[in-house]
Amino acid sequence: MRYSIGVDLGTTSIAVAIGDELGTRAAQLSPLLVEPSVAFCSADGTILTGRAALLAAEGDPARLVRGFKRRVGDPTPIIVGGVGFAPEALMAAQLRDVVAQLTEQHGHPPERVVLTCPAAWGPYRREQFAHIAALSGVAVDAIVTEPVATATYVSREQRLVEGTIVAVFDLGGRTFDATVLRMGADGLEVLGSPEGVEHLGGDDFDDAVRGLLDQRAGGRISALDPGQPADAATLAAIDEACTSAKEALSVREETVVHLPFDDAVQAVTLTRADLERAIRPAVGLAIAALLRTIDSVGIDAEAVSTVILAGGSSRIPFVAEEVAAVGRPVAATHHPKFTVALGAAERARELAATSAAPAAAAAAGAGAPGVLADAAPTATSVTAAQRADVDRSLWRLTVHRGSAIVVGAALAAIIVAAIAVAAALGRAGGVEAATSGPDAARSPSSSASATHKVTASPAPSGVAKQDGTKATVASPVFTGGSSTAGLKWFVQSNDAAGVWGITPLADGVAARPNLTLTQSDAGFRAQWAKGGPAQLYAQTSGTAIDLRDIAADDGALVFDVTRNAGSAEQLEIAVHCEYPCGGSVDVTSIVNGFPPGVTQHVIIPAECFTAAGLKPGAVDTPFVALGTGDLDLTLNDIRWENLAGADSRAVRCGT
Repeated sequence: MRYSIGVDLGTTSIAVAIGDELGTRAAQLSPLLVEPSVAFCSADGTILTGRAALLAAEGDPARLVRGFKRRVGDPTPIIVGGVGFAPEALMAAQLRDVVAQLTEQHGHPPERVVLTCPAAWGPYRREQFAHIAALSGVAVDAIVTEPVATATYVSREQRLVEGTIVAVFDLGGRTFDATVLRMGADGLEVLGSPEGVEHLGGDDFDDAVRGLLDQRAGGRISALDPGQPADAATLAAIDEACTSAKEALSVREETVVHLPFDDAVQAVTLTRADLERAIRPAVGLAIAALLRTIDSVGIDAEAVSTVILAGGSSRIPFVAEEVAAVGRPVAATHHPKFTVALGAAERARELAATSAAPAAAAAAGAGAPGVLADAAPTATSVTAAQRADVDRSLWRLTVHRGSAIVVGAALAAIIVAAIAVAAALGRAGGVEAATSGPDAARSPSSSASATHKVTASPAPSGVAKQDGTKATVASPVFTGGSSTAGLKWFVQSNDAAGVWGITPLADGVAARPNLTLTQSDAGFRAQWAKGGPAQLYAQTSGTAIDLRDIAADDGALVFDVTRNAGSAEQLEIAVHCEYPCGGSVDVTSIVNGFPPGVTQHVIIPAECFTAAGLKPGAVDTPFVALGTGDLDLTLNDIRWENLAGADSRAVRCGT
């Protein structure tokens, strides 16, 4: 039977759900259904995950890594045995292993795969998370934010009507997330500013229980030395006992905990009231975050129809009671640990259903215009010929109407996995397309041929004429050698091993293979070297930039550029709105035509970007320069202005 899956790579556990013609249900990865979110990095570089990692760690516990999901986007590697591992690589191994396990169970791989990520993650961390598909060799069809997945599952069960506003209270093992969503005509959309607390969850509750036990045991637990093997074993047993006690008190009023000290086993009785007093401060932090998230929408709590509980730690009765005290109805699913995965599986099932209809139509009417049959499944290995074909066709994927530009992590996925990326921001807020499933085997060139491209050409009147119209509204990005407050600059490229990495601008310099960015009073000097694509970009630290007023009033992105030397094989200027939403404009011929050493003023109308998919009301990356070749440029006075798009010097964008 054909099936699809939703995968929740959590901080403490991995949950997978299956979606098929029978509906959605939890997948059994272990006797406890979920897999522990751990990785064992062996001396030979092999990465084991889940129960296999725990088993291997019995002989070498120093090589076991936990909590690495919280490190996604951190440029500092996780050092194990003197070797650095990127958190994205560890999560890619998790995805690889769970898909392999399900493939073995079912006899064939899943038709569609949907991943989830926290809504509170910014564009930078989401880009890094998007690496996982390429690194794992798994064809991932979409990335859905965790609250959207949760609400998707609940909406299927409760039939949320259009206009309904819900809040998701997701309390997991080590993190907490609060999000407000509204059911729209085209699906769920995220409202306001989601909030995440990185170090708040079930592990904190376990620590609170251990503190209680330590008090009752006269401080004997805190006196143990984790550096001593015997004490370390005792602490590990006590940690397990703390977790068991917490779970027991979720269903019983009282439990007895046995502390295995070396001289004797001490029994300590804990009550549910003890637990509630211990975890009250942590739960209070989560409630405060929920209220701030609701407030960010600009609505009262009464406007929220339901607060949906998700995450394993939400099963504690006290948590539900405190959430209910907000004054809104509380909805909980039967399996909080699986709510996110079940919602993702529902999304995967929908994707499989929509792809099945065109395939059936193509089979019935062979060669019918506009209908494509399903392509062959994506290969997980790349031949030299395939890689060369990707390199040749890479730049034909530049701009698509209604979809995102293929840059950043998605571009790296093309290079590494030789698959076309249809990176569209879904109508259900928080849905991000990643690598396509069965359709991924189409070549990039054939995939692009059916979509709209935007290419800039010089204005008929040239660049010499200036209309003299002055902007009345402007949003500066980089002016006079200085970046606008709240923006951070980064350089991205792949290294010799083909790993796509990011380097932030620090002390005026950001250098990666194929691109060096240097900041001075004269502006940004960007020096591309042959060897592969690289990009520089500015990104907000949090709040998105609203450019709707500028875009609606003949707005444009304007900047000064000096071609110091060389020429571009390809050069695009792009803008993102909650990656991968965005638009891109090919300016290769324009910039290559500039005389060396002469500063030119470039005006790209906002409509060029909106035609390519940009949503100007939620811009988080107001400037991207993506190029390849041997090119030396200086960029300065980058800004968005109204009225500039009507200037006769503005470039013209065609298809």
